[in-house]
Amino acid sequence: MHYNLKIYYNWCVLFYTTMLLNTFFQKLGLDEKEIKILLDVVRLGAQPASIIARNAKLDRTTAYRILKNLCDRKLLAQSSQRGVTVFYMEKISDIEQYIEKQKNHFEELGHEFLALSPQLNGLRSSVQELPRIQIYDGFDRLEHFYHDIIARAVEQKLLLIRILGSNTFSQQLERKDLGEVIKKFEKEMKRCHIEADILIAQGNLTREWLTRLHSFHDMENLPAAGGATNVILAGESVFMVSFRDFPVGIRIDHSDIAQTMHFLFDETSAKYKLSKPV
Repeated sequence: MHYNLKIYYNWCVLFYTTMLLNTFFQKLGLDEKEIKILLDVVRLGAQPASIIARNAKLDRTTAYRILKNLCDRKLLAQSSQRGVTVFYMEKISDIEQYIEKQKNHFEELGHEFLALSPQLNGLRSSVQELPRIQIYDGFDRLEHFYHDIIARAVEQKLLLIRILGSNTFSQQLERKDLGEVIKKFEKEMKRCHIEADILIAQGNLTREWLTRLHSFHDMENLPAAGGATNVILAGESVFMVSFRDFPVGIRIDHSDIAQTMHFLFDETSAKYKLSKPV
């Protein structure tokens, strides 16, 4: 009884070990047949292709091709014994050296990709890219709207976003402001080291002139009613929110649309000769 339990225990250990090794070599990029051949070589020691093929239950031609491929990758070695070619694993550390070579190879590929990425983007530019659009409706979605602005800025590693706000006398009469939502927004901007370039459209009944806010703190007092609309430019994304009975926000991810909005922002600043905050 104890003898049978010991056999069963040893079988379980072998099965578990084989499963772990199979998973590891799959991650290393070997296919099922290559893994089978490699592990058989480790178990059998130096053997000719015919014996390895028989144990792996593969035809000799297939086994020989895989063995040569594994030798080319320096995972196995080969030598001649009495005129017969045998295959074996010279050192377990050969696997570690293979991993190191793969790391170096992928680092080189990474550098090549950085150099080629402009050409890759050039190929994409010939295809019309559809904008990605998201809608935020209601006060409960307003916090998500401002959270996504921060997330998009961080994703693009931006240090500056641009805001065109609205602050007319008729909008102020409804006595609703952005308050706590903007306080949280400002706090997150500071945490992520993001600055804001803010233009405010002001007037009596309609937007008549522009000024520049030199303190983000003043954003808290901007109206959130009466049709007040804020546009936020975060790199290649445009965010817009309009306030009337309830806020409605929209996010547009599209480089061409964003570029046009940045151009309009620059031209507007230049037209009104608005100096940037120091």
